[in-house]
Amino acid sequence: MTPTMLLRAGPVTGFLFVVLSIAGLAIHGYPANSQDAVKKWVATTDPTRFAIGIWLEAFAFMLFLVFAAWLVRTHRRPGVPRWPADVAMGSAVLATGSAILVNGVWTAVLDSGRAGIDSGPLYAVRVVAQDTFNASLFFYAVFALGVAVLARLGNAPPRWLSWLAAAVGILMLIPLTASAAILVFYIWILAVSLLALRRRPELEIENP
Repeated sequence: MTPTMLLRAGPVTGFLFVVLSIAGLAIHGYPANSQDAVKKWVATTDPTRFAIGIWLEAFAFMLFLVFAAWLVRTHRRPGVPRWPADVAMGSAVLATGSAILVNGVWTAVLDSGRAGIDSGPLYAVRVVAQDTFNASLFFYAVFALGVAVLARLGNAPPRWLSWLAAAVGILMLIPLTASAAILVFYIWILAVSLLALRRRPELEIENP
């Protein structure tokens, strides 16, 4: 693999993360917030289709780790403190791990329902899965804020992307706006990825 291909791998994985995570969600789906909806979802969901969607989404989150590592590395500058990069990368790891674990809980809802568990307990597990996912958005918020601080301290261009990262991070910290901010988070990743792919490869090499 050539150095140019390695430099392009980061933004490509960011683009693929967004596309594949949305595709995985569209394939497996989730039940609405009611006992009847959970019961209907269990009865109508194909286990194979669900497993494919969950696997695709898990693969997408592993690609997110590659994107995060590339983004943090390319935004480091000499003389800039390392802690924003460390915080951002650590948060990316936690976000990825929590996303995969939460999907394990959703899988348990489907498997338990197909095994004959009543809709009441299934709904309780569904609430656990949803609340855990909502809590995991905190990790994405800290990741975005860490990148924003790193980009501002290092004067990494373009500045509007760092300000957008800060806005995404703040929105994801607020419970009322966190879920809606996921779409803005995806848009930010796509913007970063597409901009990097349009730049000359040598501009993406980390300064010594």
